[in-house]
Amino acid sequence: MINLYLKNFNFNIYNSIGILLSSENECRRFIKKIEDLNLNCGFFTFEDLKKKFNIYGAIESPLSFPFKNIKNVLSTKAVFLSSITLNSLSDAVLLNAVCDFALNNGVIFSIVTETAFNTVEDLTNLYGNMRIEKKYYENLIIDIYKSRLKMLLKTRILASGKNEGYTESMDLFIRKMKTIGFNPKINNTNLIFLNSEKFAVNINIAPLPQDISRAEKKAESVSRNEITLNTNLYDMHFYQKELFNKIKIFLNTAKNLKEGTVLKRSGRTTEKKTSFSDLSKIQKISIKETNTAQLIIAGAGAGKTKVIVDKFLYLLNFFSAGSILILTFTNNAVTEIKIRIAKKLNISEYGTFINDKILNISTYHSFFYSIIKEFYSELGYKSAPSVSDKKKETNDAGDKYADELSISYDEIILNIIKLFKNDFIANEISSRFKYILVDEYQDLDFLSDYLIKKIDAGKGKVMYAGDDDQSIYGFNGGDFFNILTFDLFFSSGKVFVFQNNYRSNRTIVEFCNSILNNIKLRYPKKLIAENNAVQDAAVDIICFKNKSEEENFIAKKAAGYFKTGKKIVVLVRTKREKAKFLAIPNLADFCSVSTIHAGKGLEYDIVFISGASKNNISRLENANLMGGGRPSYFKIHPFVNFFKTNYPFKMTDILIDDEIRLFYVAASRAKEKLYITYSGEISDFLEL
Repeated sequence: MINLYLKNFNFNIYNSIGILLSSENECRRFIKKIEDLNLNCGFFTFEDLKKKFNIYGAIESPLSFPFKNIKNVLSTKAVFLSSITLNSLSDAVLLNAVCDFALNNGVIFSIVTETAFNTVEDLTNLYGNMRIEKKYYENLIIDIYKSRLKMLLKTRILASGKNEGYTESMDLFIRKMKTIGFNPKINNTNLIFLNSEKFAVNINIAPLPQDISRAEKKAESVSRNEITLNTNLYDMHFYQKELFNKIKIFLNTAKNLKEGTVLKRSGRTTEKKTSFSDLSKIQKISIKETNTAQLIIAGAGAGKTKVIVDKFLYLLNFFSAGSILILTFTNNAVTEIKIRIAKKLNISEYGTFINDKILNISTYHSFFYSIIKEFYSELGYKSAPSVSDKKKETNDAGDKYADELSISYDEIILNIIKLFKNDFIANEISSRFKYILVDEYQDLDFLSDYLIKKIDAGKGKVMYAGDDDQSIYGFNGGDFFNILTFDLFFSSGKVFVFQNNYRSNRTIVEFCNSILNNIKLRYPKKLIAENNAVQDAAVDIICFKNKSEEENFIAKKAAGYFKTGKKIVVLVRTKREKAKFLAIPNLADFCSVSTIHAGKGLEYDIVFISGASKNNISRLENANLMGGGRPSYFKIHPFVNFFKTNYPFKMTDILIDDEIRLFYVAASRAKEKLYITYSGEISDFLEL
């Protein structure tokens, strides 16, 4: 194996490809070759790294980045890692961070083992020693880490001599080329294929997607004697079919050219003229970051939807619209995103554009259900089942439901988890999408987040956007720890915190900040009002003798604002309160009435938060109500134990923070004026 590797050494050095070394002799020969090229080496045992990055109970807070220093620690051209043993979840997190580093940095990454491996899958058996057989969530995390390791092995590491010194992905591509009569010939920087007629196919390969400019220095071209194309190691793995089909098209073009004719096209991507003049500096930077996974933490009114839309438009410079997946929660949000995109692109036919299937902009429910409809037979269904709101008590997807005509959303998720155990199906779905934009990340449940990471498959071509302070759907499975532990999956990822509030005046923004200060565990941030006007009376807290007096006041005030053309909403805690307000004569004519949960994501000139009494909108009272809590099957995120914090992580404390977030969401809907009304004992939110 080592001889085959050294045969193509210069090519592999250029492409930063590593190797599995299975003996001390192989190590010595390999190291000598690197030293001859004056490349520095770093030697690490897994125990060495565990001492430097012991994360169990060590994370001070979100954004503390337990692996932020890993690039400095592994700052050599060639990294040798030996004695890998995985005995705990924290060990698995560390190995994932190393894999993430190797995938996103130009290093020669070598794993030294005591035994030779026949296939790349053999190395993933390292995870088999971990004793977490009965921990479902932990095993799903390990499965994501395995995907990252498999990607590293198949795209960047030479696994065995059977691949003739190439990575597994390259070997598969070379085999395809041989089926049409082309054999490989290596030079220092790219793959060259020749057929019996001496026709040359040149493939310029960049090691990382962000290094594609190196390959793009050579324009793609077609002539009677040769073709030249550009790609990178990731695309060669995930999009081989596209590359191979592109070659066949170029070959057909070459046959029809006259002798001496050369057709060229610039290898560089030309950015489309999309105006980002109305974005802040940090928003612009986040939009143009496409090389690694990213997390957008966007406070209320900070322009999250705007960034998602502009990010999509920027990605069109590199990917087709159909290969970009946007996921959000509601059909209204889907429509809003599509309309904004259409306006930006000056498309007048909104209806046609919105219904165009080439755009993969969908709710999570619809997208996951589309996978079930496509692969239902693999699950034992005779036809695609319909979706039911009915919940079934089950811990796993099984054949016992295969004959039923309908499934719940929870069962859709569990069935897709079952489907994705089939690597062929998981890879098929993953290969369709080159970039994923995830909206309202703070409200996503653990299992749905797992599926998105499976579809990303370790590429890191994903942008999550959300706000942990607005995580208010815990009762429906939403897990804010997904957003708090982003860097434990993507250690090379980037986090952008949007603190500028473009919605509310400064008085309302400062009131919102006073609410947020009571949340025990959150991303450290403070809303900054772009509208610097100070209105002393912008927040009014008013007590009434009884509920009837309170409702009449709101109705009269709202009617007055309605005459001035203001957009008004009355926010209530429960659907029962909403029905009571709507029953007031003429209330529906001049304002909206909504539960706080339903009002999330919207904004109004004037907001009334009704019923802010201790028995209705409260930290302690609602936290102790069974109906106000999280579902019985809610599980604490496996990463909780990595945090060094005074937060006790008891269910009551989590529910209290849920209520604080709900009150913040309600208050932050207001642009100009916020009324908080109550009768009886005042809410403890307002006693603080």
